[in-house]
Amino acid sequence: MRTTVQVISYVEKVVCDGCLSKDGTQTEATETLSLGDRSWGLCLERSVRFSRYLVDALGTGLPGDETGAETDAQDVDASAAAEAEELTVDMDLADYVSRITDSRKAFKGEPLKPRTQAARAQWSGHRERLAALPDKERADCEKWCAAEGKDARLTASHVEFRGFMWANFPHMARAYADAMRGRPQPHQINSPEGQAT
Repeated sequence: MRTTVQVISYVEKVVCDGCLSKDGTQTEATETLSLGDRSWGLCLERSVRFSRYLVDALGTGLPGDETGAETDAQDVDASAAAEAEELTVDMDLADYVSRITDSRKAFKGEPLKPRTQAARAQWSGHRERLAALPDKERADCEKWCAAEGKDARLTASHVEFRGFMWANFPHMARAYADAMRGRPQPHQINSPEGQAT
């Protein structure tokens, strides 16, 4: 005698409140914005946008807060020390080869071989792209790198950021690519509706 058992499992998914209220899409929320006793789930795109609004409107923090001032001074010292550590071309290339796979058709997905002309050519193209980033994409990339614990100065970090954007927010990735090519943007870089028109 055969018995059929139905197993029901519930998975809790936090969706972006901004996307849900705007057009009903259920984009996964990656961050939470809390003000007082209210909180909202936000996707990466809206998190970046709202954090800019709040910094523009409120500044970076309370100027009279002594502990905040000490923390800010420590952050400045840490960032100055990080900037002092010079990122060499060889370090960037070695990091790129260790993290990014070969993009050539015949070798797609295979590890890049260090010290080959193909690896250097692929890295060089991505390095030039990183050097010419528009301000919006650079800011978004730096925020993503900070959240992921990656160095935004490394070429491989930008390649991984672009891959993340194509997989999760293709309309923004397309807008980034168009902005780099000098194509005019319809309405806004963040708006999927603007990309459709």
